[in-house]
Amino acid sequence: MRARTIWLPAAGVAALIAAAAVTVTGTANAGPATGTKGQTYEFIRALERKDLETVSELTHREATLTLPLSLTGKREDAARFTGKEQVLGYVQGVFTTMGEIDFTGVRVSTTTDGTTSFVQAAGNFTTADGRPYENDYIFRYDWKNGRLVHIEEYGNPVTFCNVIGSPAC
Repeated sequence: MRARTIWLPAAGVAALIAAAAVTVTGTANAGPATGTKGQTYEFIRALERKDLETVSELTHREATLTLPLSLTGKREDAARFTGKEQVLGYVQGVFTTMGEIDFTGVRVSTTTDGTTSFVQAAGNFTTADGRPYENDYIFRYDWKNGRLVHIEEYGNPVTFCNVIGSPAC
């Protein structure tokens, strides 16, 4: 096997991601994990650009999105969205709440069969009114036929409560 370097294009506030090369090891026919890794980066870049159209294209009609870390500290989901419409509604809400979305230190790993990818990243965001919002994230993305069927978003709920606030905090 030989190593190939693939340069990901810059888009919106994704300058840091675009500045770094992503190395994929494999042959010309690298398999499903390579495609999933590319789709995962595409999804992250779409979030940074606030590109709801691309997010929609990458989201399965039966998708679910779960925020497993509760705002109360109890073992319960903070939120769960079922179906593409609800998932896109949540994403649109994030786009409205945040002025700038910038993920740094992005690391993507995938299962060998390409059905699941994981993202580790620092979120260096600003709110719509200009306040800094810095949170650390882990995402789990489950894929089916090139579309996201399940998303789990793990972020520090204390950071959310301190900056954004919610009656549940």
